Amino acid sequence: MSPPVTGVIQDLERVLLTPAQISVRISEMAARLNAELAGKVVTVVALMDGALFFVADLLRQLEMPVRMHTLSASSYQGGTATTGEVKVNWPAGVDLRDQDVLLLDDILDTGLTLSVISERIRVQQPASLRTCVLLSKRRERLREVPLKDAGFEIDDEFVVGYGMDYQGRFRNLPCIGILNPGQPS
Repeated sequence: MSPPVTGVIQDLERVLLTPAQISVRISEMAARLNAELAGKVVTVVALMDGALFFVADLLRQLEMPVRMHTLSASSYQGGTATTGEVKVNWPAGVDLRDQDVLLLDDILDTGLTLSVISERIRVQQPASLRTCVLLSKRRERLREVPLKDAGFEIDDEFVVGYGMDYQGRFRNLPCIGILNPGQPS
């Protein structure tokens, strides 16, 4: 019997990044973070749900002490294009003053979501703020975001897999891919 994800992969037009490519790149990113943040206690602010796999794989390779806060934010609300409005679910009681903050997200697209979150973090006056994403789309940004690390630069296409979804589906793919046009609603 084939694994359940096999049928889902058939819904892809093509695989953009294989599990092996993703794993190698995340290891490289972790090595750089370990070198540059050595000796610090890092407070991670992770945007969920799309960044779940990326955050889990990256954090397991970090060698410094880590505090973690998760929040949900989206400007897509179920479609394949941004609505232009960012909805944020900020957890109560998060104080980032004087902390070294590592903001993690799955993808930098228009810049709206990460700019709203970055502004909210900066208001709390952290000691430092570093933004790191797995994917950065080659496209004009609606808002610029200071980005220190991007795992991969990709074309401006809607991607799924490795935590990223379309209408709640495809998060469990071990790869990142492009949906077949006409695939499912």
